[in-house]
Order: sequence, then structure tokens, then C-alpha cells
Amino acid sequence: MDSPSEIRFSVRYRLGEYLVFVTEHSFETEEALSATRGATRLLAQLFQRTVASVAFLHKMSRLGECDFVITAAGLSRRTKLGTSSVPWSSVKAVHTCTPGYLVELQQGAVPIPFRVLDQQQRELFCTFASDRLVA
Repeated sequence: MDSPSEIRFSVRYRLGEYLVFVTEHSFETEEALSATRGATRLLAQLFQRTVASVAFLHKMSRLGECDFVITAAGLSRRTKLGTSSVPWSSVKAVHTCTPGYLVELQQGAVPIPFRVLDQQQRELFCTFASDRLVA
């Protein structure tokens, strides 16, 4: 059982939620994409989702299921490739997206779907990430 000072969960990402993370984050944060409208926006989203789908399939075949431990010190993720840890001081921002939290790192990002967190874990995650949370 989890102690109140850490969050533990395993996740196997789903393509649909991954595409929502990618689309919401890029259209929110990338100036060129956030300025697109109408048919141009739809074409940009279609292209982005196509590229992201291929990247997702490649990434998931390499990573497999991810086991997380999140504490006040940072995040640790274990995959088929090994374990990586990131202190909160190295996290640029934590974005709240429709399917969950997107932890933005110096290079890349880590999605954390709401479906893998219960209410107590979500509250604890917000406490840990409070200095970096972006609506």
C-alpha cells in the first residue's frame, strides 16, 4: 500500500490519450500552431496526429508498461529500458490536459493519465507539483 508521502502506479499508455496530450500541449504552447485557424488548423492537427501515432507505436514498443514512483523529491519511471529519475527542480512545468498531467522536462515530456490516479494521489501530485502547475 502507498504511503502518504509517495505515489506509485503502473501505466500502459493508450494511443488516443497520447494524441490528446500531444495536440493540446502543442497547440497551447507553440505560437505558430496556436495561431492557426480553420482548415489550416485541421490539416496541422491531422499531420501532427499522423506523426505522433507513428512515434507512439515506436516508443511503446521500446518502453512497454511504465512503473512510476512520485515523491516530494521528484519522479522515477521504470521501463523495459531501465529506470530514470527527474528531480522537481528539473521539471519546467506541469500542464493539466484533458486526459491528465503532462510533466514538461528540459527535453521531452511525461504524460500521467488521470485514469491511473485516485483522488488522494491526484491531490498529493498537485502538492508535489504545486510550484510548476500550469492550468
